[in-house]
Amino acid sequence: MRNFFSFLVLICLNMTAQNSEFKVYDNGLIYSENSVSKLKFIVDSLNLKFKVCEFNKTFRSYEQAKANFVEVQKSDALKAKKDLENGISYTDFKAKYRKAVFDENRIILKSDYMDYENQEQVEFSSLSLGERDGKNITRNKKEIDSYHNNFKGKWVFEYEEKTSYSKESLTAFYFVDEFKTKPLSEKYARLIQYSDCLVDTTAQVFYDNAKDSGVRYIDTVPTKAVNFESYIEKVLKRPDFSSENYSILFGFDDMELEGKSKKKTKEQLAQKERIEKEYEDFNVKMQKWLAERLTRIDSLRNKDENFDVMLRDALAEAKITKVSDDTFEEYVERYVGKEEALELKRNRHVIGGCSMDNRPRIHAQNIAVLSAETIKWEIFLRSHLNIMNDRFDRVSDGSYAQGGRQTYIKEIEVLDINVLDLILGISLRVDNPSKNHYYSSISRVGRALSESSNSELVETSLLDMIKDNDLDDYNRVLMYYLFDNYNYNLKDENVKKQNVSKLQLAVASMPDYISSRITFKN
Repeated sequence: MRNFFSFLVLICLNMTAQNSEFKVYDNGLIYSENSVSKLKFIVDSLNLKFKVCEFNKTFRSYEQAKANFVEVQKSDALKAKKDLENGISYTDFKAKYRKAVFDENRIILKSDYMDYENQEQVEFSSLSLGERDGKNITRNKKEIDSYHNNFKGKWVFEYEEKTSYSKESLTAFYFVDEFKTKPLSEKYARLIQYSDCLVDTTAQVFYDNAKDSGVRYIDTVPTKAVNFESYIEKVLKRPDFSSENYSILFGFDDMELEGKSKKKTKEQLAQKERIEKEYEDFNVKMQKWLAERLTRIDSLRNKDENFDVMLRDALAEAKITKVSDDTFEEYVERYVGKEEALELKRNRHVIGGCSMDNRPRIHAQNIAVLSAETIKWEIFLRSHLNIMNDRFDRVSDGSYAQGGRQTYIKEIEVLDINVLDLILGISLRVDNPSKNHYYSSISRVGRALSESSNSELVETSLLDMIKDNDLDDYNRVLMYYLFDNYNYNLKDENVKKQNVSKLQLAVASMPDYISSRITFKN
């Protein structure tokens, strides 16, 4: 366990030390000119397909309503619960519980989902606006079905009993009007359709039965792929540095002395100094070994007639077990084929071990590269959008690590995609999307748009959508979020100040129950 912990922390330290996420080619992109050329050819066909395809679907906005939020704490909570069960009016409730928290006319969304016990639930959620956080109430779907979709003048509430960790409390929504939905106008529907045309809704990056992998998901059972890697490392005499010395060098031993004296003796200090020197020597040797590795492996393959036999035998096993890693997949790509390497990668879902572990992003970029080179557009774009939206599973993810993860918008701008239409199409929210429709992360694509080559069009388009009374309130708020994130990530402070003034004017055109909640810092 100690060696595994040392290995895990070392991975995170190594990720921190890296200056850039991916290799950058001479064209200034993370994809080679050869890959870009292949992708442009596909995009030409997709753009032509979009121009001639029939528009035959009406997209509906999310169901949304206005409600007053109420929160009651301590001893009043149980009494309030009984009053709500007895159907008390909002006016009487407000008069009776003067110490309660009241927040009126909030946008409420309603969504169904299955919980971890496979029970159908309905979540009612209000949006965060200004300094007011969003609120959520979850009820069993059978209970909500009794409302028969008639919510106006009714309560939905959640009561929490007192525990050793929290006070007794009650939260509730009182609905001012019914839930409503509206069709999106054609100009917005076409944005969604364009995104579905580019981001193939029938495709997915990973296979359904892909196996979890990563530093916390190490398979301890020996495999032919691992044995093949070990065979290469042994023949090529890969430099070695012991895990015990890693522990001393990076202070993992100190972690085990919590609550004890950490004062080091002269012998311990001398030992660490010696190990530091050994690590410097190891690092020099390792860099040389890595630089020469592939050339030496090519030579080994020519001399050893069992090389290809062992490689293909290991590949056959890996296809079945779905146990592989970057190094083995590199060998498969080089000596068997890119299609086979991509197959292995799509069968392996990488989970980040810590905030600084960028292996899920590296894995996605490797998939994107192989997809481009094997002309699999549907896999390429989803994988690249995952990088842009930072859509990866991690055991933990501190905000301090997120700044170093770039969005790489110019990599798709160079492909002659209408990037703004694509991003708007995956940022609008609708109640009846195509199955497997790709949704953006508003904060991440806002950051991506701040790096766009066409900032004027970005600003004009977003501000027009915020002002558009024909667009539903929820999507107008999302466009406000998107512009706010875009502006926050701009580098020019003067432009940012000018944009705040533009945004204030746009927000002023929104319904008062929304615009009154949005505050701007001077």
